[in-house]
Amino acid sequence: MSQSLVLAMKSVPDAGEPLPTPFEGLSKLGAHHRKGQVSIVAAASGSGKTAYATHVAVYSEHDPLTPVRGLYVSSDSDQVTVGVRIAAGILEKDCDEVEELLRSGNQEVWRLIEERTAHLHFYWEPEPSIFDIFEEVSAYAYIHGAYPELIVVDNLINVEPDGSGAATHEQRDMVMRELQKLAKETNAHVMVLHHVVGEYENGDKPIPKSGLIDKVAKRPRLVLTIFKAAAGLMGVRVVKNSSGQMDSAGGFGCDLSWYPERSYISG
Repeated sequence: MSQSLVLAMKSVPDAGEPLPTPFEGLSKLGAHHRKGQVSIVAAASGSGKTAYATHVAVYSEHDPLTPVRGLYVSSDSDQVTVGVRIAAGILEKDCDEVEELLRSGNQEVWRLIEERTAHLHFYWEPEPSIFDIFEEVSAYAYIHGAYPELIVVDNLINVEPDGSGAATHEQRDMVMRELQKLAKETNAHVMVLHHVVGEYENGDKPIPKSGLIDKVAKRPRLVLTIFKAAAGLMGVRVVKNSSGQMDSAGGFGCDLSWYPERSYISG
């Protein structure tokens, strides 16, 4: 049913509202992960896109007692890899040391990790379909009585639109279209991680919007690209932003302090 603009806006009062972020530098640039919208975070393998996404998922909070509810679809990494990296940031220890502590059965370490990640659910299917992701979101809502506020899809090339394998531009655009619907239906922010073309696979220079595999930047409202700006620095560039400043060539953004051995980011 059609309705006036005012009624439409009042029916979804918090749609488009920025989620809290642990990255003040990006917030000052107007690069917000907004409710009801989709973003893409793209980078070469090993350049920090999963570190960025897990940091947002773990540390975004409305206040110290109210973290942002999240669902993390991890089809690209296994439980131990993701868990150790997240734990390293929480404990402020190197990944090797954390893995040793976890394997030793240190109960205090396990308690701290559980406490800091209680607001998150993880889904580990290696090749989920769009239907699988929708089902997981519904299950989350059934358990918690509300949809997640943040849904991370890590990453796009592992998601199958119809069970036949997402290999073409048309299929990946279909996945993005369905994720766009998911964001609107749940009013969650859907963050999609994605890879880049070969020219940028070294991860050592800014990546333009055209550097995304299959040119899937049409549907998301925000596109960030990540590269290794220098030792200890993660370069984040805003190459698309429907609500603020951007530069599709990769010339606008900020650098965040990054400690890869602890998978921790600040700034």
